Amino acid sequence: MRIPATRTLGALIFDFDHTLTDFGRGVDWQTARDQLVALYEGVGVDTAQVMRERGALPIITALDREVIRLHSVERARATRAEASHLLERVELAGAPRASFLPGAVELIAEAVRAGLQLAIVSANAESAIRATLERLDVVERFTTIVGRDPCRPLKPEPDMHHEALRVLGCAPEAALGIGDSTNDVRAALAAGMLAV
Repeated sequence: MRIPATRTLGALIFDFDHTLTDFGRGVDWQTARDQLVALYEGVGVDTAQVMRERGALPIITALDREVIRLHSVERARATRAEASHLLERVELAGAPRASFLPGAVELIAEAVRAGLQLAIVSANAESAIRATLERLDVVERFTTIVGRDPCRPLKPEPDMHHEALRVLGCAPEAALGIGDSTNDVRAALAAGMLAV
């Protein structure tokens, strides 16, 4: 078995929901789904057909493809931006109900004591993440928060991690990505980071 070279960590880059917090538990995802269906049906998409794909993020990608097929890339971008704002409103409404997962507060404190920079990379809206972390009194612990942006690909693409690393001024090999999904791990690895 090959043992990789020892790395000195400079930063931890966390996913948000189901990694640090139970954020999603307080969000009215059914309302979000209903509003997204209405939005995409309004541009002519047969959402019942598209929604056969599993998971929220593949559905957004599939909806984009369908809008491009029916209209244009520009119309898909505009619709995606509107969908992102719609999700942001629902997420902001749920932010006051979020709590830390067990051990998260202690992990954040220990990382800060160790001199590590902290960042969040999440498919949730940055504004909702900030609102949650401000209420939980830890927002200042995070150097950057990279949330969903309709102009940036979501995980498993590495773009969000690249942006966090850029703001942190941290080399990928000095950062550890921490998440709860295979997409979190794939994105961090694709950005050149270690991942758990």
